[in-house]
Amino acid sequence: MQRAATTVFLRSREGRGWIAIMLFAAMLSLVAGAGFYQASMGSFVANKTDEKTTALQLVDAFVSNYSRLRDDLGAESAPVPATFRARSIERFNTERGAQSALRVRWIGRAERAIATPPSDPEMARTIESFVGKTDPAPVAQFVTIDGEPVFRTVYPSIAREASCVNCHNSLQPGQNWTLNDVMGAFSIDAPAGPFLANLRWQCAGIAVVVFVLIGAVGTWMSVAYYRRSREREAAREQAEATNLAKSSFLATMSHELRTPLNAIIGFSEMMLREVMGEFRNEQYRGYVTDIHASGAHLLGIINDILDLSKAEAGKLQIDEDLFDPREIVRSVCQLTGMRLRDAGLVEVIDLAPDLPLLFGDERKTLQMVLNLVTNAIKFSEPGGKIGITCRADRELGLTICVSDTGIGIAAADIGRVVEPFEQVDSVLSRQHQGTGLGLPLVKAMMELHGGTFELQSRLGAGTRAVLTFPAFRMVEQPAEEEVDVAA
Repeated sequence: MQRAATTVFLRSREGRGWIAIMLFAAMLSLVAGAGFYQASMGSFVANKTDEKTTALQLVDAFVSNYSRLRDDLGAESAPVPATFRARSIERFNTERGAQSALRVRWIGRAERAIATPPSDPEMARTIESFVGKTDPAPVAQFVTIDGEPVFRTVYPSIAREASCVNCHNSLQPGQNWTLNDVMGAFSIDAPAGPFLANLRWQCAGIAVVVFVLIGAVGTWMSVAYYRRSREREAAREQAEATNLAKSSFLATMSHELRTPLNAIIGFSEMMLREVMGEFRNEQYRGYVTDIHASGAHLLGIINDILDLSKAEAGKLQIDEDLFDPREIVRSVCQLTGMRLRDAGLVEVIDLAPDLPLLFGDERKTLQMVLNLVTNAIKFSEPGGKIGITCRADRELGLTICVSDTGIGIAAADIGRVVEPFEQVDSVLSRQHQGTGLGLPLVKAMMELHGGTFELQSRLGAGTRAVLTFPAFRMVEQPAEEEVDVAA
């Protein structure tokens, strides 16, 4: 179970982000460790070089002073400066004792050395590289001596005193030493093993700390995001399942309710038509009329619920055919004419003379326009106007606009009214009961046609509902005859 959960996490977007964070942490830790190593090595080399330079300058000062005093005092029996220097360095190394202690050596030039020639060709080449330069710089490098790392610095030994030159010429006839000649070099070996070992541990520690810090923060963030993502996904799946169950329940209940409702409507209609005989009491006619109207109203609501459930489940389909949009407007005018007159409203129809035919679902188009006009009547006060306008454009498509001068909708509520079962709270709207399914159904049906549904409204200034069918649904051919919508 744990392995499966880890695999799912690593395959997720957050898991891939976590892997990227860990790779970045590893890279940054390597950079930090390497940077610390380079900085520490640079500091070590600089410090050791300065220390050695100072020490050798002190040695040179002593030897030069000894050589000058020896000449001034005429102490021919005293050791020559070269011997004095070699013995002093040997005594220094002996007193240092430990094998890992710092070692100082004076080395002569190849084939011109008095006592100590270069120990290897590399040392000889290093010393010869000082020759001919006015101010040669020391050469520092890490070498391995007897398996141990050593920081070696080679300093040029230059003849600065005439006494030193004379002494060397007396000991090496024919070499012709002169002032400022490179006579050899000092070699100082500083043990570097302990320092390098500690430095490696320090670099590794810094790299681990950087990796752990960045990795821990990255892991916490990735896991937190992953958990939130999983919670959102689970909530979405639960909501979808709940919505699907609701839609299935509504569809089932709608089918169950429509059967008895159809019987109620059918029998009440038979009674109104007095198919089985006349009413003996006219008061019953009013009751039967109310039963028939109530049943028809309830059936309409159930049909809307069923259509909306199908739309949410993706099962609402359109039966496409070629039809005249003017016929739709005429039918709506006939169906709503009595309600308009009873409500004291004026109807204004404006249809373009060159309207094309539409390829779509005629019944659903009639249902959409009828819903919009019914809504406009419901929320308009006596003396207002209800307008139906139809226009066609080759690029934008065909639009059917239903407008009113009613109570309008606040800008903050326009998005709510196209959601199922949403009703805007107002004094006038509370006077007309409804389920709030009309506009959501219009939106769903327009999306099935590939078109758009737009509401434009302002509180207290009326509403414009615009249905826009895409241009590809227009068939550019004139209708066979003009339709008199005012008939």
